[in-house]
Amino acid sequence: MKMQPPLYRSLLALLLLCCSCSKKNDNPGPDNGGANRNYGAGVIYYDWANDGILKFKLQNGTISVQRQHTSGDNGWDISLDGTKMLQSIDNPDDYDSEIYMLMNVADGTVVSKFVRQSGYASHTHPLLSPDMQLIAVPPTFDDGLIVLDTKGKILYNLTTYQGKKIEGNVNWMPDKTLVFSIGNNLYRTNSTFTQGTLVKTFSFSEWGYLSVSRDGSKMALAANNHIWMMNADGSNLVQVTSSDNVEIMPLFSPDGKYLLVGTNYRATGPYSHIWNMAVIPADGRRYNVNEGADGNVVPLVKQGGDSPETCDEEMCWR
Repeated sequence: MKMQPPLYRSLLALLLLCCSCSKKNDNPGPDNGGANRNYGAGVIYYDWANDGILKFKLQNGTISVQRQHTSGDNGWDISLDGTKMLQSIDNPDDYDSEIYMLMNVADGTVVSKFVRQSGYASHTHPLLSPDMQLIAVPPTFDDGLIVLDTKGKILYNLTTYQGKKIEGNVNWMPDKTLVFSIGNNLYRTNSTFTQGTLVKTFSFSEWGYLSVSRDGSKMALAANNHIWMMNADGSNLVQVTSSDNVEIMPLFSPDGKYLLVGTNYRATGPYSHIWNMAVIPADGRRYNVNEGADGNVVPLVKQGGDSPETCDEEMCWR
């Protein structure tokens, strides 16, 4: 995740600017009769039901389809500069493999395409490195943490560390090292993926959905039903959301000043869940994300809409 120029303006500053004619606005949510609201610059991509991967433009609140849903779609990622999309899909000719495609976001043209053995019924969620030269594949039941090039060549396969199996919670750091988890321990690799150092040992019974700010200075995660944030060295771990429900999947804004969070996480079936989307400042303070409880919590509402957008799989902010 390389450092980049400040391409995105402050989300909250623009919200306040839009409301500058008033001395006080206790709730900057969708309270203006459904009129267009300016959320700032940038794009949020997210899955929704059979609509596919949707694209929410923050500047004007409009939604379009980035990629239509098709049977067999698995994981996806968008490059930090927003120009490339990586998608894994089922291979119709081989149940034990997937097809990886690297595409241009602008027109969907395929840059690279290859078949990767992923094991029996494994659905992977590949992650593009900051420079778009490598692909990290989080561990599955069959495989450990795998690093590929964009042509499909396996460069590293990290199955265990210190005799223990590497689990989920994998993410790239700006210097192209990786963070990964084993139980309650979070580790960071070196640049050649041959060694790891302990970042943090958590005391949570369950945690996940690790996110890293683009400059690599902060991390966020979900634990104990809410969102937590800390420095990248594991210091200053603080809870940043509260509610009567469950929050998941925190994602930093490109400038690192805000967090997109999944709120009101709830089940819709035996194996399916959905959540609403909202933005909070990433300043280490705690925000109540119950609907209407805190004016600093901005629900993601489309132009002309009156309720937050809903997601059921993956999100990213570019």
